[in-house]
This record gives sequence, structure tokens and C-alpha cells, in this order.
Amino acid sequence: MNKIGVDIVNISRMEKLSESAIKGIFNEKEIECANAFTNKKAMAEYLAGRFASKEALSKALGVAFTKLKPSEIVVTNLDGGKPVLHLEGQSKKNFPNLKCEISISHDNPCAVAVVLVEEING
Repeated sequence: MNKIGVDIVNISRMEKLSESAIKGIFNEKEIECANAFTNKKAMAEYLAGRFASKEALSKALGVAFTKLKPSEIVVTNLDGGKPVLHLEGQSKKNFPNLKCEISISHDNPCAVAVVLVEEING
């Protein structure tokens, strides 16, 4: 059965995050990509899209962050720019057989993400 989740985030919220909050929410790979931006607004837009993706996944699964750790939900991009989402650590153990499709869009002042989840037989 397919499940869908959507979330919208105000980009300016990401500009206000502390360093410890960023480390608690985002994976090292995501933080590394975010730090590559020289423009703080572009960095905030990037993080807002990732945060919306994590929220959208939790909504699709109906678990909020009870069985998912935000920093274990990793959103990267393929060479062509398409975003991909995968799980690591305990989150992967809790949901070992997920196939996720993701779309992220930004239009200041917001970023939005839609996640389609399919449970596959392992």
C-alpha cells in the first residue's frame, strides 16, 4: 500500500536554528552540503527542504518522530539533482522495507516536500 505525506516549512525558521539543533535534525552529509553554501539564505532554503522532507516522511508513516530519528532520515541528490531519501541506523531497522519517492520545491518564504512511501517485501 502506498502512503503519502506532505509538509511545508517557512525558510526563515532555518536561519534561526542553533548549531546543536542543526546537528540533532540533520545528517552529517546534509550539514556538509548546507555548509557549502556561501549565502545564508540559500543554506536556509536547502535546510528547509530537507526538514520538510523529514516531516513529510513521518506523516506518511503516521509515526511523527516516535520511530524515526530526524538525523537518520537522509536526503541527498543524484547527479542530475533529483532528491532521494533513505534511512540509516535505528530508523532503518524500524522501517527496513521502504521505497520512497520525494519531491522538494522552494518558493520564498516556504519550502515544501511530498513523500510517497511504498512498503516492499524484503
